[in-house]
Amino acid sequence: MATLLHLFFYILKVQKNLQLLFASILLFTSYFVSDFIIASDSYNTAIHGIFALFDLFTLLILFLVAYTFFKDEKLEVGVLYITVGLVINTLMFFFMFIDTYIYENVTRWFLWYLYSYIVISVDFIMVASLLVNKDWLGIKWAISNVRAKVA
Repeated sequence: MATLLHLFFYILKVQKNLQLLFASILLFTSYFVSDFIIASDSYNTAIHGIFALFDLFTLLILFLVAYTFFKDEKLEVGVLYITVGLVINTLMFFFMFIDTYIYENVTRWFLWYLYSYIVISVDFIMVASLLVNKDWLGIKWAISNVRAKVA
């Protein structure tokens, strides 16, 4: 949805924000390809590890492109939210991978419920942040306050 919106804005010259356009295309592509691969391999016990690797790969591409093509521009808030969201999702996928694949746990417990709520919420927040491109949760504000106190 965010990809189509930014593509539409770019084509109609409403908003020519290439950072948000690239980030939304990258996020869409990553999720589409990972879901396609997982759907084609319906019985895969390492599904969470695969999702973690896809998110890490997406983060790597996002960093490389941001520092290659957009190094002179200010980082957009939507891109920051995607970065934070992908880190959170990667950690949750990694924890679930350890629990289900390495420890072979099949009993539901707190982590499973936490994983469900966090991953769905973070995915929604990432898409919403791409749409509005505002610091509506105060992440950028919190990062700047922490940097100011550390420096």
